[in-house]
Amino acid sequence: MKKMIALLVGFLLLSGGAWYAYDYYYGGKDYYTEITATGDVSQETDSKGQSFTVYHYTQVAFDKDGKETTQKMNEFRDKPLRIGAFLKLKVNERKGIISWEEVKQNDVPDKALEKINAASTNE
Repeated sequence: MKKMIALLVGFLLLSGGAWYAYDYYYGGKDYYTEITATGDVSQETDSKGQSFTVYHYTQVAFDKDGKETTQKMNEFRDKPLRIGAFLKLKVNERKGIISWEEVKQNDVPDKALEKINAASTNE
């Protein structure tokens, strides 16, 4: 019985540590933004001499409660993000934006959408 309890406690400690490490490196908070400009464009070259286009964006984003943050993102793509697109950003405190996805306007939480609309009318 003592061995079983010791194994269970060990398993729980390892599982908890693994979850904490995963959340630390890959977890984040969701923020929402709307693309209102094409971003700054630059041409860069990789170590093999191949050229590629990078779009640099500085976006004001809001969480589900309407809290504001400014995020910088670099997109390696052939054309800019679509003007008027709503994005859901996954933001890690240590790494910045770790992922994003385009969402429909009605998928954006009400408080965030209200702030996004207010920010876009002020520009």
